[in-house]
Amino acid sequence: MKTHYSRTARLMAPVAAVLLAVLVPALALAQYQQPPPRPSEPAARPDARKPEEPAPAPEYSKAFRKEAAKVQKLVNDKKWPEVVAALPALDAMPDLNREELKVLATWRLQATQATGEMDAFVAAIELYLREGYAEPGQVGPMHQQLAAHYNGKQDRARTLEHYRKFIDATPDVEPKELETLGRLYLQNSSYAEAAQWLGKAIEQTASAGQRPDEAWYQLRDRCFVELKDQAGRLANLEALVGYYPNKEYYSRIVAIYQSETKDDRTVMLNAYRLAVTDPQGGLATVGGYLGYADLALVAGSPGEAARGLERGMKEGIVPSAGTNQATLQEAKAAVAVDRKNLPAESAAAAKNPKGEVDVKVGLGFYSIGDFQKTVELVRRGISKGGVARADDAQLLLGAALLELGRRDEAKAAFEAAAAAAGGNSHMARIANLWRVRAGRQEPAPTGG
Repeated sequence: MKTHYSRTARLMAPVAAVLLAVLVPALALAQYQQPPPRPSEPAARPDARKPEEPAPAPEYSKAFRKEAAKVQKLVNDKKWPEVVAALPALDAMPDLNREELKVLATWRLQATQATGEMDAFVAAIELYLREGYAEPGQVGPMHQQLAAHYNGKQDRARTLEHYRKFIDATPDVEPKELETLGRLYLQNSSYAEAAQWLGKAIEQTASAGQRPDEAWYQLRDRCFVELKDQAGRLANLEALVGYYPNKEYYSRIVAIYQSETKDDRTVMLNAYRLAVTDPQGGLATVGGYLGYADLALVAGSPGEAARGLERGMKEGIVPSAGTNQATLQEAKAAVAVDRKNLPAESAAAAKNPKGEVDVKVGLGFYSIGDFQKTVELVRRGISKGGVARADDAQLLLGAALLELGRRDEAKAAFEAAAAAAGGNSHMARIANLWRVRAGRQEPAPTGG
């Protein structure tokens, strides 16, 4: 079985190609041969017209300049093994100042990289960072180099340490790099941090108008499960199904709604309807389809029950024999009765001052697949007033409009449903999922 390290290694761009010889250019021999400035020389007067004074030239002792000139010649000639061999003698010189130590650290970086002595090269990078010799633009690539090295060594803690420092030092970090940091936290069982950084990858990508990777949401789902964070998990799944609708994601969402609402019938009927009428959605379990059928039958929408069962059977999820077949035939028989009775019920509802009656008859027309009449009756009921659940009515209206391909009107209905439901309620969340679905370009579903 492949480890998390192997997956991370494929994601983490190899940074052995970072040319530290470019980042840390060779130091010119001439600067060691220049005598230090004489104390008697007057300092230059500050010039108010110049925004900055040039940085003072490094100061080197006479003894250091003498010995360093020999090594500089080896550096110029790219005789890297000889440079490596010469450095310990320079290291042993007494009273080296910071500038002189930086010169030696720079040469050690160049020489160990050129000779391919990876452990020595890594030690040189760590020294360079630890002593603060690196320029701001060098810090990120150096930590990335160290992260790649320790990743190859399967040292999780140090890989994470240096990759996090790479991210912190990189102002234009890419979403894929944020993902890698999230994965590193995940393989270290730091689930909250993993969810945070995967979320940053998602947010940055979405803000750029692009679709985040499906795997980022899947990994976050695992994090929220480990954290037992149901609220975070639900929000993540809802965002995921908006980009990547499928029966598995819908089923997870429906299960959470069911648990959180204690199987509220209105919420669950709308949740099931959303999942099953989505051509790219559906439900992943027999229990899901049977639950939808039962709720639809009780609510007076046998056509929904029939369409749901037929889809489940067609997809091989619901067995097509026994009690399931009996329930399907029961639903179809009820649809046949409704077809005969609905015209009279519609006429009676028109005379009733209560809008709730129109909405209930509108549900009957939705059940038999007459979506135009559904729109007519539900809109009439809403305009009359006296509707018991405005959010439920608006969701039914939007669902019918979407079946007719009238997307803009459907979106308006879903927005009205969210407003009527209020806040972060489950009905408002369902309305938002409907609205996102209405924004997708897809053929209108044909009967589930």
